[in-house]
Amino acid sequence: MSAASAPDTGSLHDRRAIELLTIQALEAARAGDWDQVDACYSARGISLAACELDHTAAQPLLSMDEEVRAAILVAQAGISGQLAYAAQVKRHLRQLRESSGQLASERVTIHHEA
Repeated sequence: MSAASAPDTGSLHDRRAIELLTIQALEAARAGDWDQVDACYSARGISLAACELDHTAAQPLLSMDEEVRAAILVAQAGISGQLAYAAQVKRHLRQLRESSGQLASERVTIHHEA
């Protein structure tokens, strides 16, 4: 094996690591594990900075990225729906308090963490 072929092996290893990180990010997105998605993309970014990918090698990654993006949009829509519902419940509770004549000092605050 010549010394000239060594960079190709490293490059192949880097490409495989990038592909695995992308697959892991997609699986994590499907499971709703957004911290893991972030960790995978952070690690992938570091690997991509050290490796050049041609269009052919990048295309499957871009396809998986689109699937991750779609999962993100679904999650965002779900969160938006839940926030809208929480706002509606909050308004309804406020109206009930006001209609029952509850004093301002007796009001209870509901705190919701995302």
